[in-house]
Amino acid sequence: MTRTVWGLGTPRTFRPLWALAELGLEYEHRRILARGPGMEDEHFRRLSKRHKIPFYEDDRVKIGESAAIVIYLADRYGGDILPMPAPGTAERAILQDRSLFIMTEIDARIYTIRLHHAPPQGLSELYGAAPAAVEAAKTYVENSLNEAARWLQDGRLYVLGEHFCTPDILLASCLVWAKLCGISVPKQLVEYLQRVASRPAFAVAMTCNDPSNAKPDD
Repeated sequence: MTRTVWGLGTPRTFRPLWALAELGLEYEHRRILARGPGMEDEHFRRLSKRHKIPFYEDDRVKIGESAAIVIYLADRYGGDILPMPAPGTAERAILQDRSLFIMTEIDARIYTIRLHHAPPQGLSELYGAAPAAVEAAKTYVENSLNEAARWLQDGRLYVLGEHFCTPDILLASCLVWAKLCGISVPKQLVEYLQRVASRPAFAVAMTCNDPSNAKPDD
């Protein structure tokens, strides 16, 4: 079976690459950059009507939201490596609660900063500078990170307890992104990120996601 991931160079493309590395799955990596020439690839444009990366396809699905890709891969292949609670259980409800909080209250707000911040971290030349919106979003993210830090106050190693799971991929990638944007990260989450980033699959995915790996025409 062929698995294909399109995209590299962003925290969102990093997530499926990390999940695939954790699971030890083979895949084809189409190394196209956001807003690069590779986005005009005919096959990619047929797949992604949103014209966004990342994008994932296999024998069953063609999906583009990074969290959905990670959760799908864990549901299908996770086993003991990325364990997933069964649908309808309290554990699954907590996983969904944490995952959706990370994506809506942290990821989406950091993306606001990226859109309106000055280069090189931001895209204000494309979407317009909005200093007030950037500062408000930073404060919002910092408050949301305090909530995420609360999840670890009982001494657990990971978001859901003693086992590394999909919300950890989502949260850790946001923490890397937050630090790049100059957002204050609580000490508890700094220590958590150091722990999670020591996983071999994290380093593998970081290398795969390095934008310098793009072809000159991508």
